[in-house]
Amino acid sequence: MLKYLAVVSSLLIFVEAIQRWHTSQIMLTKLYDVQNDHFNVLDNYANLETKRLEELKNYVAAVYEWRDNIKTKKQFLHDHMDVFKVMTQMLQHYFQIDDLIKNKKSLEAFKDIDEHKDLSGEHIVLLAHRALRRLQLFYAIPASDMSAGRFNEKVIGDRMDACECCVMAKYCLEGNDPYGVLDWAVEAYGKWESEGRPECVDPDILNYYIVSSSVYTGFNFMNLIILSGPNYQEYTEKFERYYRLMKNELFELEKESTTDIMEVYEYSIGHGIANDFRNLCKHGVSRTLTKYSKCRYQTNNLFYRILMPFKEEDINSEPLIKIYHDVLYDDEILKIKTLALEKMKDAKVKSVDGKNYLLEEKTRSGQVYWIFEVDAVEYFDALNTRIESFTGFSTKTAERYQIVNYGLGGHYIPHHDSFAKGALTDVQNDGYTSFPMLNIIAPAEKGAALVWNNLHMSNGQKFYETLHGSCPLLKGNKWIMTRWLYEEGQHLPYNWKNK
Repeated sequence: MLKYLAVVSSLLIFVEAIQRWHTSQIMLTKLYDVQNDHFNVLDNYANLETKRLEELKNYVAAVYEWRDNIKTKKQFLHDHMDVFKVMTQMLQHYFQIDDLIKNKKSLEAFKDIDEHKDLSGEHIVLLAHRALRRLQLFYAIPASDMSAGRFNEKVIGDRMDACECCVMAKYCLEGNDPYGVLDWAVEAYGKWESEGRPECVDPDILNYYIVSSSVYTGFNFMNLIILSGPNYQEYTEKFERYYRLMKNELFELEKESTTDIMEVYEYSIGHGIANDFRNLCKHGVSRTLTKYSKCRYQTNNLFYRILMPFKEEDINSEPLIKIYHDVLYDDEILKIKTLALEKMKDAKVKSVDGKNYLLEEKTRSGQVYWIFEVDAVEYFDALNTRIESFTGFSTKTAERYQIVNYGLGGHYIPHHDSFAKGALTDVQNDGYTSFPMLNIIAPAEKGAALVWNNLHMSNGQKFYETLHGSCPLLKGNKWIMTRWLYEEGQHLPYNWKNK
């Protein structure tokens, strides 16, 4: 297989049996549309029901009036013809009332809800919980800060209430995550008390969360938090009496638990690099210019670039990493997003044996779309020319453009691209592309292109220092567009066909 020679990034835009609503901002936006569809259906159902009940009420009133009128005729039972008419009329009344009660039109209104857009499945909240928990573990955010919607003194969301914190504790329990249970259950308790003990939180269940997780973790909150549920004493005595037996069982459960996100990182890239990656993502590093690093206007000796030169910024020399600013224009970005909006699919990663592509959110979470050549010709001829101008490489043998949009906790574990990645949008201080072996981060900047060489230009060997990943997204709407350039078709000092 040919190696990818260089990587061109170009587009970050600021701002299926199981449906994964959380994996991209596109899907999250569609939630509003789906909910609106549901509301329209329910509104139609309510109108039909109101009409049905009004008709039923009027019809029953008419039947009462008819019956009272019959009763005033004392001789009506003596006239057999009239008796038959009365019985026939009563049967018609029965069928009409039965039809109004069953109200088939109202029931059929629910069929308008697309079963593939069902919001009632608990799995959609479970998947969102896992993404939020990944963020919490990666950035080491305590539940008290996350529920307050803040991290490193910046706002990352709205405040969570006691009910929402209790839901987080519930799913941590189901995922055999005792430390998460304790963190979120204690936070839920504090909010439950301060918010006037809302009914959405069951104190007995909350007590169960706190006692069981205290037994396992060794952080004893059983005496610090006083709950008054009828089963409180029973729970406490049971857990203390059977502590050893339960702890053994909990250890067995932990073997089946959802793997910690940092364990995935450390397994894939090693403990040291995983920590470097996390620190870069968490704290960020300002790009400092050395005597070898410069910013310049670049024409690459192209006469038509004299009036519109590239804004070139050096990031690293070996391996070569540069940022070209204002490569994509707003109208192009709009076209690209519009092209991809209805075609995005959950991103997959190659299996260990390289034979299959799998959905592995612990490794990669986002949605992608590969642009077909016919669309690329229509939209990207000018962009291809730009890429060729500032890289000096041909795009004729390049991989198709890939568009990526990230959602809740969207990320991509550090990896090599010899096979690499793409372009960027303003996402405040988030959305970094991080190179942990080089101690470099590239912020998400609208319309900019992040470019680097995956291979040594002298011999085609892999640059191991180009290991890079997409930091888990805490806030914002991150888009990237990637273009991989192959060795084939380039003027190189080595014979790539023999490698």
